Amino acid sequence: MQSILPGECTPEASAGRGTAAVTGAAGFIGSHLVDLLLAQGHRVLGLDSLAVGYSAAQKRANLREATANPRFRLVVDDIRRARLAESLSGVDTVYHLAAKAGVQDSWHDSDIWDVNVAGAQAVLSAALTAGARRVVLASSSSVYGDSATAGGARALSPTSPYGATKAACEHLAGVYARRGLDVVVLRYFTVFGPRQRPDMAMHRIIESTRPQGPAFCRRGTGEQTREYTYVSDVAAATLAAGTASRAAGRTLDIGGGCRHSLNEVIAAVTAIRGTAARVRGVPSAAGDPQATVADGEQARLVLDWAPATGLHQGLAEQAAWHRRAWAAPPAQRDHDPAATSEQNLAAATAAF
Repeated sequence: MQSILPGECTPEASAGRGTAAVTGAAGFIGSHLVDLLLAQGHRVLGLDSLAVGYSAAQKRANLREATANPRFRLVVDDIRRARLAESLSGVDTVYHLAAKAGVQDSWHDSDIWDVNVAGAQAVLSAALTAGARRVVLASSSSVYGDSATAGGARALSPTSPYGATKAACEHLAGVYARRGLDVVVLRYFTVFGPRQRPDMAMHRIIESTRPQGPAFCRRGTGEQTREYTYVSDVAAATLAAGTASRAAGRTLDIGGGCRHSLNEVIAAVTAIRGTAARVRGVPSAAGDPQATVADGEQARLVLDWAPATGLHQGLAEQAAWHRRAWAAPPAQRDHDPAATSEQNLAAATAAF
């Protein structure tokens, strides 16, 4: 195990009764969930390898506030190799968010199966052994493939290796549920906001508005639509899934209720920034559905939750986060603009 951040603990350290554990704690969604749990008075055990997807510097920055809180402890390790059952001893709720994400990258990354599926099994097995009350498993709208449309019949029919790994994780959740583990599955729909991964569309669109920013590679016509969900709303739904009694054993869509085309997002960013996004057209990508629509009614009923932030407000918050990062000295930046260079963009995922 590697030690870096204040408030760290060893993998063998017992978390103590009433503690929530968050895997992928330093990531985009995970760090927001950590902040929310701490704000509501929880003790939080974070687990993150700091090694998957993008720079460790951004991930450390994501946890800047959390690491100053005495109720937060971080284990820096790979969940597939850590002695998780010992770490989770006394943990009440496990939020499993750690994964390799990205539809397009998954076509060329065989390791995604081991990271996502073996990682999920390690967490589920450890939670069962440790006697955790509940596991909340982060899944994705990618499990639906082309079937997540308004009024259509929904099915687990992924059209990308990434979506297939998430579907496999859901099946594993069912296997462990038969052994008595309470697992709640949340299918997130296109999450955006501050701390977004550098490979994701909105991050790259905002970066393209800088004077020397790299062009955004728009796949296809730009008329493909997504249901966008602001990251703070996702964190709130995820926390609620860990506590709501009616959520036991359920699988729920978590969507923001706002559906827009990629071209509309580009126009909104241009309006917010006052500078046109630089766009370069590229062919449509394999595994990229034309539209996604969440079935949000069950989440509202079961979790007593509803999204609070729309596209334009959320984009304004994300753009403000980018501006703060641009203005900060390099050593203090929350993200590295070089991570979205023209060279990287040639193979960047749309993640849209």
